[in-house]
Amino acid sequence: MSRIVTVGEILVEIMAKEVGQGFLKAGEFVGPYPSGAPAIFIDQVARLGVDCGIIARVGNDDFGVLNIERLKSDGVDVSRIKVTPRYTTGTAFVTYFPDGGRKFIFHFTHSAAGVLGPEDIDEEYIKGAEYLHIMGCSLSASESMRQAILKAVRIAKANGVNVSFDPNIRFELLDAEGIRNVFANLLDSTDILLTGGEEALALSERDTLGNAAAFFMEKGIGTMVVKMGSKGAVLYKGQDSMEIPPFRVEEVDPTGAGDCFDGAFLASLASGKTLDEAALIANAAGALGVTKKGPMEGASFKEDIMKLVGR
Repeated sequence: MSRIVTVGEILVEIMAKEVGQGFLKAGEFVGPYPSGAPAIFIDQVARLGVDCGIIARVGNDDFGVLNIERLKSDGVDVSRIKVTPRYTTGTAFVTYFPDGGRKFIFHFTHSAAGVLGPEDIDEEYIKGAEYLHIMGCSLSASESMRQAILKAVRIAKANGVNVSFDPNIRFELLDAEGIRNVFANLLDSTDILLTGGEEALALSERDTLGNAAAFFMEKGIGTMVVKMGSKGAVLYKGQDSMEIPPFRVEEVDPTGAGDCFDGAFLASLASGKTLDEAALIANAAGALGVTKKGPMEGASFKEDIMKLVGR
């Protein structure tokens, strides 16, 4: 049985070759790369040697095969990935700007990913896990996927499975005004919140991270980790906070680094690490995640992560 389970989209990503290229005129792109935030997350968990699986849909096409074979080869349980006729595997096009910003064009609401529904949720599979991890971008994909995720969360909470949530807000998929309404139910069921600083402030409507942490703790969230990129991370537990130092690397492609952080954090907890140890390992995984081109290509194996940590 999988100890860590996620529910959500599997995509391929097509990346602009040049920084600042944009989508308004012809240009060169590279890919396809296996992608989708939940897929990147679960691949990182598997590469750390923890039993894990994903509930998702792909099309009956080469993009679907590409993803399934990659996840399977790294040790992910792919038995709950449904190959869906008449729908294509979801895609994401991304371009980068000189200031570090990114722009995405997604196609997965009307792809195989978007037709994932409550009927795809295997209750026994969720009940047998220790952690269920949810990405906010998955909640934005389609109404049917949203209902599938909320069903999985209800099963998890009823059976003592820890719910981990990364808001991973994609404004291309969900307008800012609707974010709090869509995320409210899930935040109320969250045990571990893995978030960016701006997301934490936006979702809590607080002016500092400390106040945001207090707000989330009052909602029953026991642990919050704020991912700060090149500045490291901050771990909040109850009234206590701890700064987790960063690792210096040369950035090639930042896409997927936060998902690798999440995967390494939960995999480390599942392996018996303390919260601060897990956060340090996650920082190393996130750092390595930016050193390779392609969102899932940055998922690292245990020996490489621990080498960077220095243990």
